[in-house]
Amino acid sequence: MLDAIWKYWPWAVVGLMAFAAFMLLRLLRGREQTPYSRRRRLVTRSELVFYRVLQDAVNNDWEIFAMVRIADLLSVPKGTDNHRSWLNKILSKHIDFVICDKDSLEVLAGIELDDPSHLQPARIQRDKFVNAAFDDAGLPLLRIPTADGYEVSAIRKMLDKVIE
Repeated sequence: MLDAIWKYWPWAVVGLMAFAAFMLLRLLRGREQTPYSRRRRLVTRSELVFYRVLQDAVNNDWEIFAMVRIADLLSVPKGTDNHRSWLNKILSKHIDFVICDKDSLEVLAGIELDDPSHLQPARIQRDKFVNAAFDDAGLPLLRIPTADGYEVSAIRKMLDKVIE
C-alpha cells in the first residue's frame, strides 16, 4: 500500500495544486456577474409629461411615487384559499403612480395612465383584473387616458374626489 502511495504522489501533488489554483482563481474573480443592465428611465416619456402635471396638481399636498408594484399596495390575507396563486397575479404588475399622505405615506390612490396599448385584448383583461383588485381592496384607482396635454385643475378635481 505504501508503495502505491509513493508511486502516485506526484499526481496527488499536481491534483492538489490544480485544486488550489482553481480555488484561488475563484476567490480572485469574486462573485458571478449577473446579466442585468441599467434601465435609463423609470417612466416613459408620456408618463413623465403626466408626472409633471401631476406634481402641479398635487401642489405639495401629497407625495407621488412612480412605478409601484401592486404587491406593495395590496396584500393577500394569510389563510386565503389559493394564497400563492392570488399573490402571483399581482407580484409582477405595477401601477404608474401612487398618491400617498405626506406625513404617514398611507396609500390614498393609484393612477394608471392608459396609452393605446390598453386597447389590446390582453391588456384589457389585465386592466379588468387590476380594477377589480383595487375595488375589492377599497383603494381608489384613477384611469387617465394619455393626451397631448393635461389640465392641472381637472387632475386636481379627480384627486380630490377620490381622496376626500
